[in-house]
Formats: sequence, C-alpha cells, structure tokens
Amino acid sequence: MSTILNRILNQIGDPEIVDKLLSLSKADLNSLLLELFKKQTDGITPADVLKTYQSNRFPIPSDADPAKFHALETQLLTAAQNMEIKTVLLSPSAPLGSCSAFGCVDQYNVVSALRGTETLSDPSNMLAIIIADKLKRRIESNIIPLHYAATARVVRAQAFSGKGFFAHFGLYCMVSSGKDSGSYTCEKDLLEKHLIFYKELFQEQYNARLSIVLRKRGGYTDGDGFFDRMTEVIKTTLPNTPLSFDYDDVDNKYYQGVNFKIYMERDGEKIEFGDGGFVDWIYQMLGNKKERCLISGIGLDRFLLL
Repeated sequence: MSTILNRILNQIGDPEIVDKLLSLSKADLNSLLLELFKKQTDGITPADVLKTYQSNRFPIPSDADPAKFHALETQLLTAAQNMEIKTVLLSPSAPLGSCSAFGCVDQYNVVSALRGTETLSDPSNMLAIIIADKLKRRIESNIIPLHYAATARVVRAQAFSGKGFFAHFGLYCMVSSGKDSGSYTCEKDLLEKHLIFYKELFQEQYNARLSIVLRKRGGYTDGDGFFDRMTEVIKTTLPNTPLSFDYDDVDNKYYQGVNFKIYMERDGEKIEFGDGGFVDWIYQMLGNKKERCLISGIGLDRFLLL
C-alpha cells in the first residue's frame, strides 16, 4: 500500500474503507463514484477549469502539425488496406483492465474512468480484444491469419521527461492472429506480414535508413530454436537492413519469444520509433494454446518529428 493511500485512510479514520467499497457490486460502486464526481464538479467554476488546464499535463495539446498528423494516419491506414489488413476506428475508451488484466501493465499507468472503462492507452490491446471477440462468436476464423490495424491517440499516466515523450500521443498498430500449425510456420507468416508492411512504407516510400534490434524473450520451450527461426525471417525479409541482437531482460514477460525494435537514422543518430513482438493475449482470452498473436506499432508524433 502506498504512503499516499495510507495517509488518506488515516485521515478518513477507516483503514478498511477500500475493502468495503470493493465489496459493492460494480454497478453500485460506479453509481457511488459518479455521485462523488458530480458533487466535486458542482463547486468548480470556469476559472477553476482554466487553472486545471494550466497545471495538468493531460489536456495540453500536442505540438504536432494536425494536418500532417492526419495525413500520416491516412497514408498508414490506406497502405494497410492495400495489403488486405482490416482497419478499425477505435473508441477513445477501453474496458477497465484492458492492459493490466494481461499481467503486463500497472493500472496506475492507465487513466482509469467510470462505467467500467479506462482511457485508451494501447490500441494493440483493443485490437486483440476485438479479434478475440470475433473468434469466440465465430464471426471470424484465423485458420488463415487475420490482420487488423488502427491509429489512435492514446493517454498514459506515467510521467516521462525528455524530448519525444508526451502524456498523449498517436500510435499506428497492427495485430495479427493465427493458429499454430507446427514448425513455427504461423509465427513466420505473421512476422513476415508486419516486416513487409514497414519495409514497403518506410524503406521504399520514404527511403528511410532503418535498423532492427531483435531482443530475446522467454515463453517458448525451444527458445533458442524459435529465436533462430525468427532471425532467419528478418534476414530474408529485410536483407539490406542492419540487424543486431539483445539478450538482456529475457525474463520480461510482456512479449513471448522475441521482441523487435525498429530504429531510423537521422543526422547520425538512431531513434527508436517502432516496436513489436508475439504476445499470448488471445490465448489468455480464449483459453486455446494454439492461438498465436503478433503485435507491432509505431509512434506517429515521434515519426513526424523525424
């Protein structure tokens, strides 16, 4: 329990109040919180709103050029559609716990909201949820792999300092889903799809100087064999792209097997703008160990700065 929460509980005089509130049904707790926020806003004046805007980092607008930002979104989504990747216009809200439920993100790093929601913080999680829903309801089948893409402006609560870090920023992400068919064939096909997309867009259209760092992760019984196979895929798909390896932090459980990072060189400096890897989210939602899922994404604000 945090020092701040301890102080609050001591001030209230009821150290069990959190447990008491959690014993309420979700509907009753939501009604209580709605009333608290309503009473809190009853005393807020327009001048208070301005002060909050001036002191709170979340509502501050981006420095990115909005016309260039939306043009980049259009270009990415059109390129995805041309590669038969389905595109989705996401809601700015996600189900509460849509990131933390998978055991990878602390809920403190997400802007939680009311009515069972949180502010969208990662479109890849939402696309995985949408795919899992379609698979569970048998609207879609991933025997032939499914590929989805979206752009979204997301909000994250953790505070970073330095150039290129913002409280809210734009992301383009792809999520691919398929069934294990042996010999890592499914993973190979999913990874090729993502790499070809980035190759055709950034190397061929922008003539960008890219490089990739492949990071080893746990999660596969034959970890070395899987890592070697994915290395072959990258070398074959991007033969002229420098590839290096990172064997640190293997026990990081966010990704399964591998995590790749995409860098772009500008003025002699390598800047990371893309990230991806295999995750077990759809398996966790559906309980089917044959489910395979690959996610990847790029930061739009950061790319515009380049």
